[in-house]
Amino acid sequence: MGKKEIIIVDGKCVLCNSITKWLIKKDKNKIFEIASLESEYIKKNFQNIYNVDSVAVIDSFGNVFQKSLAILYILKKIDKLFWIQILIKLLPLFLTNFFYDLVAKTRYKIFGKYDQCMISNNDF
Repeated sequence: MGKKEIIIVDGKCVLCNSITKWLIKKDKNKIFEIASLESEYIKKNFQNIYNVDSVAVIDSFGNVFQKSLAILYILKKIDKLFWIQILIKLLPLFLTNFFYDLVAKTRYKIFGKYDQCMISNNDF
């Protein structure tokens, strides 16, 4: 396998951390590395990622996917939740990103927030 792909998540977000734990279990081929938005590595090496408020993916070629496209990319790679994949593909991008933004803006109120980053990865 080539270079791993990086999923960048909000390390203080309870929802994001729960989804990350699920994702790690489902990533049978170990395609992804997980990094926190708060990571100095990410801030230093991926300055092209802007306005990320909860998730982004950097593929092995350096392409960046954000919002609903990041979710679609992840689900396709781990081959899970086909109904969500179909929904994202069928709906216009502005609409899927609208729903993504809605969840992103309310995630702390609904699910809570940790005081510090809960993602520990020595590489990131």
